[in-house]
Amino acid sequence: MKKITLKNWSLFFSVSTCLLLSTLAYSQDTPPDGLTQANFVEGKRSMKNLVKFPRIKTDIDIQVMCRGEATSKGRLKESRCSAPDDPDLKFTMAVERKFKSARLTPAIVDGTPQDVDFQFLVHFKKENELESIEVYPNNGKNIDRLGADYISAQRYSEYVWPSACKQALGHMTNDVIMQVAVVNRSGLATNSQILSAGGGITPSCQAGLESQLANSRWIPATHNGQAVDSYWVFPIVITSANFKRQSRGEQKSVN
Repeated sequence: MKKITLKNWSLFFSVSTCLLLSTLAYSQDTPPDGLTQANFVEGKRSMKNLVKFPRIKTDIDIQVMCRGEATSKGRLKESRCSAPDDPDLKFTMAVERKFKSARLTPAIVDGTPQDVDFQFLVHFKKENELESIEVYPNNGKNIDRLGADYISAQRYSEYVWPSACKQALGHMTNDVIMQVAVVNRSGLATNSQILSAGGGITPSCQAGLESQLANSRWIPATHNGQAVDSYWVFPIVITSANFKRQSRGEQKSVN
C-alpha cells in the first residue's frame, strides 16, 4: 500500500470533499433545546491569542485545518492539523504547539458538559509586512453559504469503533478514512459516506461506519445564533500505533 503522508491526506481531504458535496440550500431554525456548542474561550487562553505567526520574509495566505475532540473539561484532545500549502509544517506546527495551552467552553447537552468532535480553521495572512491570524470554529466546508463566522456541527455520541473495522485494521494501517455527512438543523445526519485514501477499507467496515455515522447524536451547526444545515467532514488517521491501540479493544475513535 502506498504510504499516506501528511501532504497526501491533506490533498485527499480537499479533493474528496469537492467530489462528494453537492449544493446545499440555506435554511435556518432555532437551535434544539438543551444543546450548546463547544468553542474557544476569549482572552489570553484563546487559540487566537496563543498562536504566533511564523517568521517568514514573503507574503503568504494559508489556512490550517484542525480537528479533534473538545473535552467536557474544556481541553483539546487527540487533535491534528493539516495544510496542503504548508510543506515545511511551519504554520501547522505553530497551531499544534498550542493545543495543550488553549482552553474552550465545553459543549452542553441537557445541562451536562460533553466531549464532542471539534473542528477549527486557522487563517494566516501576511501582506506588505502586515500579519494577521484569524481562528474560526468550523471546517471551512460551508463558507460559500454561511461565510466564515459559523460553528460546525459537533458529534457528542460515544464513538465505539465497529467490530468489523477492528477485524480489518491490520489491512488499513497507514490510511486515512474520510467521514462525510450532511447534518441538518435538527441534528440528524443524512447522505453519510465513507472513503478510504489507501483503499484498504473493507465493505463490512465501511457499512459499520456509515451506520454509526447515520445514528450518531449531533449538535447542529449554527450561524448568527440559528441552527443550519451543514456539511460535516471528518478524517480518521490510521497509523501502526493506532492499530495496536485499537487491537487492544479501546472504544474511542482514532482521530
